Amino acid sequence: MGWNTTAITVVGVVASEVTHRELALGYSRATFRVLSVERRYDAEKKDFVDGDKLFLNVTCWRRLADEVGKALAKGDSVIVTGKLRNRDYELDGERRKVSEIEAVAVGANLQWGRVVVEHSRTGTADVPIPGLPDVVAPRKEGEGVPEVVAVPF
Repeated sequence: MGWNTTAITVVGVVASEVTHRELALGYSRATFRVLSVERRYDAEKKDFVDGDKLFLNVTCWRRLADEVGKALAKGDSVIVTGKLRNRDYELDGERRKVSEIEAVAVGANLQWGRVVVEHSRTGTADVPIPGLPDVVAPRKEGEGVPEVVAVPF
């Protein structure tokens, strides 16, 4: 992200179908809505209750869009981080505003499910493991960047 951008991270659920398209310019875009619902403790009820709800449009580009298009579906628990944008537009002569996230990362929320990582790295060089200076993870031919498959509990 660049200078003076508003970074945001939202924990919620995919609230719409994920739309994935290949654009004429040669790259892809995926869009969906995310819903984040505040949960707070109500002392009178002695239980957690729903609070404010936040709906945001999420836009993903290029490789992130491709992976989101394959991996996510409505109802999946996600963590989305990216740039917060407010956009004005006109519909039927009426001015409207929409808030959206231009995502830089989208992941499964492991509080509500399991994830299986499938590697698809390319090349055969060993990969250093961050934080462990003398340890490397060997790559096998045909392995590449890990793919994440969310599995509900």
